[in-house]
Amino acid sequence: MRAAGIVGTGLYLPEEVRKNEWFSKLDLLPFDEIFDNAGVVERRICASGEKSSDMETKALLEAVNNAGIGIRDIDLILDGPNLRDQPQPGNAALVQYKSGAVNAAAINVESACTSLLSQITVAWALIGSGMYQTIACIGATNWTVTADFTEKNCMFMGDGAAAVILQPVSEGRGILSTHLETDGSCWNAVGRNLRLPRSLLTNYTPGNYLEGPREKVYFYIDRGDSGIGEIKRSGPVKTPEVARKALSKAGYTERDIDFLITHNPTMALAEAWRTALDIPPEKSHITLEKYGNMSAATIGANLHEAVVMGKIKDDDLVVMCGPGAGFHYASVVMRWGR
Repeated sequence: MRAAGIVGTGLYLPEEVRKNEWFSKLDLLPFDEIFDNAGVVERRICASGEKSSDMETKALLEAVNNAGIGIRDIDLILDGPNLRDQPQPGNAALVQYKSGAVNAAAINVESACTSLLSQITVAWALIGSGMYQTIACIGATNWTVTADFTEKNCMFMGDGAAAVILQPVSEGRGILSTHLETDGSCWNAVGRNLRLPRSLLTNYTPGNYLEGPREKVYFYIDRGDSGIGEIKRSGPVKTPEVARKALSKAGYTERDIDFLITHNPTMALAEAWRTALDIPPEKSHITLEKYGNMSAATIGANLHEAVVMGKIKDDDLVVMCGPGAGFHYASVVMRWGR
């Protein structure tokens, strides 16, 4: 099986910066301490008419440039936006067209905030088998359009897109192992559904769909035991668990980690994962404070910045891990370099 690894990263952020002061004019209902005070200072917001596929295309083109290849070199695009531009076809086809990747097939691989890690797992296997040579993986979100601006947790959301390019690399480099898990019993804990803003809801029950002219698709976190209750129970422990399982498959433990890249849904959870794996702050990089929670784009954004800033060095053992709505849990272990 051929070795395969990340040879280029890319990041796109919308121009609008929305600081916390913007929300002071709103009468926001409290939700829960873990999300109401997530640690976000500012976040990026999509411009009017800016689609998720537009952001994904720009992130892809930057990753292609950083990898030192051409867009026509890509054989396959794996795309996992948090919100598609439309129900069907998925964004993969749109990105293939908009980017000019005329030689690439394009399919959607989506698992919420863990989409990029799921895609890397698939790409690693496909390159390793010899089926493909160059695969692009993309995660993105424009989910601020689904924010409920009557509820305080609207402040932790941000928009953006990130991409990575995978190709064959030297033996012993690149992806060493991955681990994916899903607990579908938590399907209704976090997501989006059609409803009224929370300030107009009465007698709320999880999963209730209310009819009315002011309904739209809103992001939600279930306020019951199966939602915020389960997040508080499993949130701090499951991500370190999947990281350890991926490490074990590669013959390592958390003591061998040179650099940690996690999702950053809130500062409390990101810090809990870093502490559980005994990783000092200088061996990790998160972007929550300045970009907010960018869902499917966050892990890629954190990786891109860590690479650009020189925090990740050649031959470092890098672990990427996080949770996603569903619940999905994922981790990738890689030896950095070509």
